[in-house]
Amino acid sequence: MPTDTELHKAAHNGDLAKCKELTEAGGVDVNEPGAADRRALHRAAGGNHTGVIEYLLSKGAPVDQADKSGRTALHWAAISGHLEATQMLLDKGSALMSKTGSGSTAFSLAAEGGRVEVVRLFMERATAAATLEAMCNEKDSNEKTAFDLAAEGKHQAVCKLLKEMGDPNAQSAACTIS
Repeated sequence: MPTDTELHKAAHNGDLAKCKELTEAGGVDVNEPGAADRRALHRAAGGNHTGVIEYLLSKGAPVDQADKSGRTALHWAAISGHLEATQMLLDKGSALMSKTGSGSTAFSLAAEGGRVEVVRLFMERATAAATLEAMCNEKDSNEKTAFDLAAEGKHQAVCKLLKEMGDPNAQSAACTIS
């Protein structure tokens, strides 16, 4: 099983200078798998290190490369609640509807984690792309929508936002969480 390399560690820590040193010295593949098949880009996204993300993408890191669980860099940024990294990855062409092995989208993971501003960004992007209803109605392997996950997690602010921004699953909900 692969283990994290120096590049993975540098990306995780947001050390752009070290990332450049390792890749420009030659012999280091920016897409080399580490622990759980995570790439340096996954590590940078999970830490909101936008400079490192930009650099790795410029060196050929695929924006939607999945790790062992099917998570892309976008999933890691959304799970961690990193608005800047999420926005950058979407701007760089990351797939809005990409699913993990358990059928979760980055949007549903952000809702499940109570990441209000990241959820708002996904809703705005989906509205602009005319995919809002499809994104909101997408279910994971447990047949749960993003709204279901937010409600179960008692993330009242996310539930309210979903309702305000047109999630059809939230329209009839009272959005009161005790």
